[in-house]
Amino acid sequence: MQQHAAAMGQAILDEAAVLAVADVDLDGLSADEGRVLQRLHLRRERDPKLRRKVIEAYKRRRAAVVGEAWGFDFHKAYGDRGADYIECHHRTPLHVSRPTRTRPEYLILLCSNCHQMIHRASPWLTPEELNSLIEQQREH
Repeated sequence: MQQHAAAMGQAILDEAAVLAVADVDLDGLSADEGRVLQRLHLRRERDPKLRRKVIEAYKRRRAAVVGEAWGFDFHKAYGDRGADYIECHHRTPLHVSRPTRTRPEYLILLCSNCHQMIHRASPWLTPEELNSLIEQQREH
């Protein structure tokens, strides 16, 4: 049994040694970062009060504020720091609708990751396409 334990201990040490080997593709790699750059860009106007009211209404209907794509709960993950945090996504992008009067039903609550996945590549995914993608991945 002692030999078996010693062999297991050696296997653990061998694996740690393999993991500690430097990746030759990263050897000596560095990049200059941190300079201050001034950037000028256009941004579409959004009403933060509308976002707040949509979240409040969502809270009245459900126990917790969670992303509508796969249910991520910032409060559960991060405690008080994550309470009531969620991102709001326009079902019809503002660059398509142009200036418009946004109603609460035009918005969907998404966690940051889901929101980024929608916007990751053009054409953007619809919330329904994102949900389908998530379901497909769950099946694998």
